[in-house]
Amino acid sequence: MTGYGRGEHAGPTGTYFVEVSSTNHRFLEVKARLPRGWIAHESRIQKEISGRFKRGHFDFYLAERNKGERQGGLGLDWDLAEQYVQSLKLLKKRLGLSGRVDLRLVGEMREIFSSEEHRITEVYWEDAQKAISQALEGLEGMRRKEGLALEAQIQAGLLEAQRLLNTIASRWPEARREHQGRIGERIVEIMQGQEIDQGRLEQELALWAERWDIAEEVARLQSHLQQAQGLLIQDSPSGRPFDFLLQEMHREANTISAKASDAPISHQIIGMKMELEKLREQVQNVE
Repeated sequence: MTGYGRGEHAGPTGTYFVEVSSTNHRFLEVKARLPRGWIAHESRIQKEISGRFKRGHFDFYLAERNKGERQGGLGLDWDLAEQYVQSLKLLKKRLGLSGRVDLRLVGEMREIFSSEEHRITEVYWEDAQKAISQALEGLEGMRRKEGLALEAQIQAGLLEAQRLLNTIASRWPEARREHQGRIGERIVEIMQGQEIDQGRLEQELALWAERWDIAEEVARLQSHLQQAQGLLIQDSPSGRPFDFLLQEMHREANTISAKASDAPISHQIIGMKMELEKLREQVQNVE
């Protein structure tokens, strides 16, 4: 589900700006861009997000201004510096070079210097966390608004699928009689006037009807639709169970189409499969 949130907080340690956006994703994935020294807190940021959301790709950005005084500084690798100086003196002597090995020359050797990471203590995290919470609340509100609109669309799709299923169920008894009649006529034609055991014919037609009956598939589809309605009103994440139910509904619809061998029912099944496909696309946005 898509969304965006922004947060800002000014505290003793500085001013913090947070932006977070989300897009659809099957799992929870967080990509964080953090200032220098904050990498150690990336797992805490991920925990803040996973505590509110279960699915989605999240782009997280943290910036800081007016930073307070922090521990840290510039480090010097003395051993490496001495090796550089001794090597330069040896090079000058062996090759007969002019010039001096002085502070200016050594100062250009960036390898001997290292910048120590600023240490972000708990007090810095507490200030930044206020901006993070503000941004996540804004994102959550936008996703909730989108979710209500999505719920209405899914509800309409389920009602349309139910209407199509009702039409199929009411059509089936007549379609069954018509098909049995066509089979009986075909048998008589094949026998070409020979005597037919009426009892045996009725028995075979009954066996055919049992083999190709769609009552079970209709009942399972009805059950899946009821379960889907239940998922819409529950508070826990329902995206994956919903997706699984729609796969099962699609399978039942295919079986009905193959069994029924009836044009009106096939027409309704086409409409139902189109509706199920739309629902599957919408459910990808459900957490």
